[in-house]
Amino acid sequence: MPFNKELLTPCPVLTPTDEQFNDPIGYLSSESVVKLGAEYGLIKIIPPPNWRPGFYINHDFKFHVRKQVISDLGITTRSRDFFRENINRFLKMRRKRQLKLYFTTGGVKVYYYDLYKLVESFGNTMNEEDWKVVGKKLGADPVAIRKEYDATIRYYASYLHSNTSYDFPESDSEDEFDNCLICGEHDHPSETLLCDNCDNPFHMKCLNPPLSSVPATNWYCDKCLIGTGEYGFDEDVDVKYTIPEFHKLCEEFDAKFVKEYNHGQPLTVDAIEEKFWSFVDVEKSDLEVMYGADIHNSKPGEISGFPMENTPNLNVDDPVTKYYINHPCNLTKLPLAKGSLLNFINTSISGMTVPWIYIGSLLSTFCWHVEDHYTLSANYCHFGATKKWYGIPASFADKFEKLMKDEAPDLFKRQPDLLHQLVSLMSPTKLVENGIPCVYADQNPNEFVVTYPRVYHAGFNCGFNFNEAVNFAMNDWLEFGEKSINDYRLIKKENVFNHNELMENILRKFNQDHDVNRDLVTQSLQSFEKFVNHQEELYSSLKGKFTEIPHKEQNEDDDEELLCDSCRTHLSYQYCVFDPNAKAPQLLTPEASPQDEMVVASVDHNEVAKVANSQASHELSQLHKPVSVMDEFQVLIEKAKTKEEEEENKPTTTRRSKRILSQQEREHGQLMKRFRKNKHVVKKSTKLCLQCVCSKNKPLPQGEMVVRKQIPELKQLIQETKSNL
Repeated sequence: MPFNKELLTPCPVLTPTDEQFNDPIGYLSSESVVKLGAEYGLIKIIPPPNWRPGFYINHDFKFHVRKQVISDLGITTRSRDFFRENINRFLKMRRKRQLKLYFTTGGVKVYYYDLYKLVESFGNTMNEEDWKVVGKKLGADPVAIRKEYDATIRYYASYLHSNTSYDFPESDSEDEFDNCLICGEHDHPSETLLCDNCDNPFHMKCLNPPLSSVPATNWYCDKCLIGTGEYGFDEDVDVKYTIPEFHKLCEEFDAKFVKEYNHGQPLTVDAIEEKFWSFVDVEKSDLEVMYGADIHNSKPGEISGFPMENTPNLNVDDPVTKYYINHPCNLTKLPLAKGSLLNFINTSISGMTVPWIYIGSLLSTFCWHVEDHYTLSANYCHFGATKKWYGIPASFADKFEKLMKDEAPDLFKRQPDLLHQLVSLMSPTKLVENGIPCVYADQNPNEFVVTYPRVYHAGFNCGFNFNEAVNFAMNDWLEFGEKSINDYRLIKKENVFNHNELMENILRKFNQDHDVNRDLVTQSLQSFEKFVNHQEELYSSLKGKFTEIPHKEQNEDDDEELLCDSCRTHLSYQYCVFDPNAKAPQLLTPEASPQDEMVVASVDHNEVAKVANSQASHELSQLHKPVSVMDEFQVLIEKAKTKEEEEENKPTTTRRSKRILSQQEREHGQLMKRFRKNKHVVKKSTKLCLQCVCSKNKPLPQGEMVVRKQIPELKQLIQETKSNL
């Protein structure tokens, strides 16, 4: 659908006085401004006319860029392409014709994925009336649609119904041998199949059901037939640009773009906007742009464009310089300015309390997302072209998430945290047409854009520019922060900081000197008491089942170690550690993929068990056998992933950017030799929060209960706070 700016609402533009600007948290948390934030989601702030902080990046500053193909970012277009790739592998194995993105019937274009998605919404059976509804929604003849579905999609849909797990055997990029991914053994090479897409090796006997002979056609593993939904931006790790070098590339790209896409006429912001969303909705385009995003350096003079005390060649004794160094709207100061709750976090966090830098080019984009822990964000433009913003008020966040999931259900099944990966777009026009208001802002140099808690936002750059952003939190944020932890647990998104410790620190600060807002303390107390009571229930249910040991304080600096290996929330005050040497069960074998053999003469189209013309497909209904409760728990522990170590000598916690697939990771799926070595591997202990342990309600393997703080100590803090209130 064509982009229609008239459907959007301009955001409020605020011009605070010097006094208001010198207390940004107080100003942004004032009743009138908070009301605007709740109604619109984002606001633009123009500083007082005399506020000009200057630009202080080192001349030798260099950065990587990521490559973005705009047409890949539309969640609808990517879902359709994702489906086509996977079903075509399935059809190739069966020697059936390959599909395009769509077919035409009666002059109507019908996308195969849209048809598949609609049929899936009706469940496993379809009657005549259901087909009429499908035909009406697609605007095509239901008889013709059903015929095409039966000929192309039905068997693949049935295969997917029988393969509902997306946990696939992992390969090792350092392995030198063709070890079977299921059993790990390097034997019977003549009976080993290599997937024709990823080249991973599998013993035919290890497949479930096993194959007795090498397929006559192409053969693909389940991972390549079902897909993972993974998508990220390429980043050339071997190339870095200086700001002048990147600016020159941008000028060359702009000139070429104007010539090819705008008849050589100058581009306006409105013209760029229309063209951007047309590229998002196009089925495939070779237009690729570059974006210097999420740049986080620790070297002085490369952290922020604002002046800092450690910025090289800066006269910190100059009164004007000192004024801007210490000003609370300097983004290196804002996260910890008076009134920001991030003051109660015990460590600095790169990307939240320490700025990340963004160097844009024409059409480079940031996709729909909310800030980590649903905090507020502040973005400042130092110089360059307009940055276009779109925002959705927090009151419509649930409706927005539902619309996105309904648009691409398969992607969300495989990637539950998709909206936190910043790789998906949907046109604001479509949002408004689905009852979701969308606000826009045009950010220019020396202007701030602020997003309020749980506000989904997205946008793009109208050309070369330099921005930076941080997060902060105000009193009204606390309930959003608590909600974020509960939401993250469901999709296994890792926490950036410990929310419960933040509340604890608020209470301790209040008890110490009473210099904390009483309403904030009351909110924190209620939330913290609820958490401690729940933790006490979990602890009591596990008491006596584990040997209790004290937490080793030297691990406090290792933030990665403090996350639950299952749900990725912080381990809090008590957690369980499981013996890494405990015997693990054999990995569950993946289901074999359907092969092309004899066809049953007549097929009952309502029977989903009969998937493809193969021995493997006829046995699909037997694939999911019950697993013992002990094995299920051990599989959970075996699957707990350890994270890469952070850069050495980096003093802060770094918020992870899940928007990039490095070149090495991109090639990972295509490498021939990436199989397990038969070598000794040192296993790390598996750590699980009490809620994950108790949720299994099954016999537990050998482990210990680590106690950082006892429940009575936490309850004493609660009682002390109540007395002081």
